[in-house]
Amino acid sequence: MVLLAVIVYFILFSLLVQKNFKAAVGFLIILLPSYFIRFDLGPLPSTLLELSFGALFLVWICKYLKKDFVEIKNFYSEHKIIVWLVCLLLTFSTLGIFISWEPIKSLGVWRAYFLEPILFFILLIGSRKKINRDDLIWFLSLSTISISLVAILQKITDPTILTTLLKPDSQGRVTSFFTSPNAVGLYLGPVVPLIFYGIKTSKIKKYYITILILVLIALLLSFSEGAILALGISIIGAMFLLGFKKTASAIVVFCTLAVILITPIKQSILFQNRSGQNRLIIWSYTRNYLSKNPINFIFGAGLSQFNRKIQRPVNDFKTIEPLIFPHNIILNVWSEIGLFGMIIFFTIYLWTVRISLTKFNKEKYFGTAVLMVLSILFIHGLVDAPYFKNDLSFLWWIIMAIIII
Repeated sequence: MVLLAVIVYFILFSLLVQKNFKAAVGFLIILLPSYFIRFDLGPLPSTLLELSFGALFLVWICKYLKKDFVEIKNFYSEHKIIVWLVCLLLTFSTLGIFISWEPIKSLGVWRAYFLEPILFFILLIGSRKKINRDDLIWFLSLSTISISLVAILQKITDPTILTTLLKPDSQGRVTSFFTSPNAVGLYLGPVVPLIFYGIKTSKIKKYYITILILVLIALLLSFSEGAILALGISIIGAMFLLGFKKTASAIVVFCTLAVILITPIKQSILFQNRSGQNRLIIWSYTRNYLSKNPINFIFGAGLSQFNRKIQRPVNDFKTIEPLIFPHNIILNVWSEIGLFGMIIFFTIYLWTVRISLTKFNKEKYFGTAVLMVLSILFIHGLVDAPYFKNDLSFLWWIIMAIIII
């Protein structure tokens, strides 16, 4: 029955791609959280997100690539350096498979976190005459609705009637479809500035406002400190960029006093609480592993090997639960795909910052929005993992496409 349902869905989604390519791309983006729907195709594990992408990409190659290849060639002529950087990123991420102690598992991770999202990025570049950046912003905004509604329902519904999947965590923080409340913040946080942009520039303001309200409620209910802090800092930065310097300065002074005078906030900011202390320990594990010998320093641990190679040999699991990443974007990328992969990854990131600054000089509100997005990804990434997850890796490359388009 599962195999039959998978085949029927694949055929129906393929027909949608043929009939209405833009709608299919939008549907895929709305379905980004659907990676939690898992099944096996013979010996291979897969997800609804991967199945949808597979149908989309296959039809695109057969029907649309010939025309879209012109746009891809134009993009290459405009941005040769970035194209080569993306190719190098794929190369070094592939090396992460071969240094892994579990190559089959790492291959699946590579496919989900690098190959498919980057192919989708290429598809969006080739389709930029059919799907513009405002379309992508709208699709991403729509993708937050299901996450936000489920998170809110978790809080207002009697927990005794909820399934294990839909229950909040032990502290009452909502998790939506995910296994962690921080995952709610990791997805919703970077989309908030794009929703602000939609409110400012779109003709469908009331829909964007409704979505923003849902997203902010879900963020607060998740109590994702990293997401809330990153969003707050990005808003202050945006106020400076847009000329509200006195108001922004007053907020900075108020927040500084709050950090000094309110003990829980101070402990959180200075890593003095349990969560902060655990992160410091995990980071020390990762630094020690990377500095142990030149091979570790250059190649890292390999894809999906943090727990097995870095945490498990030295960790006290009575204090810190098993983790799959060191919860710091620099250490995450370094330990997964090595030193050179990390350098290339952040070179691409800095290139998009440069493009965003150029956009700001021409389109103030759009430039401000994408600079906010990039700052949220990095600031939150300092204490979490904003890339290495099925939906988040797609989200990252969609944001790259929005900035370029």
